[in-house]
Amino acid sequence: MRRGPVLEESPESFFARFQAHALEAHLLPEPWGSPLLEVLAAGQVVWAFDRGAPPAPTGRVRVLLHGVVREAWPWEGEPFLEREGASYRLGGRATPLGEGFYLLEGPLPVVVYAEDPLPDRAQVLLWPPLMLFRE
Repeated sequence: MRRGPVLEESPESFFARFQAHALEAHLLPEPWGSPLLEVLAAGQVVWAFDRGAPPAPTGRVRVLLHGVVREAWPWEGEPFLEREGASYRLGGRATPLGEGFYLLEGPLPVVVYAEDPLPDRAQVLLWPPLMLFRE
């Protein structure tokens, strides 16, 4: 059985590794302890799986959004972010961060992991869920 790379050692170490790409967001936790958070940042609303220790805070928090690339294509045009079922599709400038990680600079900065190199400007479809790491 082929095993992929370990993408994180712990939520805390992942946030520490990529904290330079964190953004200020307003979190709205779902009731009854759901791990899904409604995230408002830079005028965008996304749903993300909370990778932090419970309980999730409400209000302004520094967060890091992370996704794993399912499909990728070269792309030209304005940055975008849209939901496609349980997945997100986004386009923007891809800056390599090393070891398969990229900062995809769309309407929201998202640290993505891609098994294959991404073009400088990329459109990606992420595997669900979009993940959220918090300070």
